[in-house]
Amino acid sequence: MLFSVIISILNNAKIFDLLGLFVSPFLDKINLPSSFASGFFAGIIELTNGVAVISSIPFKAISVNMIICAFLLGFGGISILLQVLSITSSSDISIKPYIIGKLMQGAFAALYTYLLIANFSFLNFDI
Repeated sequence: MLFSVIISILNNAKIFDLLGLFVSPFLDKINLPSSFASGFFAGIIELTNGVAVISSIPFKAISVNMIICAFLLGFGGISILLQVLSITSSSDISIKPYIIGKLMQGAFAALYTYLLIANFSFLNFDI
């Protein structure tokens, strides 16, 4: 709940729009609208809100929405990382391998989703 409030504050303060301005040149190069930036940043902070924003973006290539959501679902968000950190902080277990693993899990989930969509036409819902 705390991260939902933080996302709402950042969204109302137009922080996500400002971050989107920095990312928009990259998104323009790969022919994506800048509206994906705010959803991606929200998803990096908290999974549920980010996936909700990404999935609600009207875009002809629905596969892009699916690939970004796959990354976010694999990564889990900073809120999950902080929950794991709160559990492991009382031990001498390092959180760095977990963070690297979650980033890799998100990247592999996005890659596998892309490969499935590219190779199986019945999974491609693009208009």
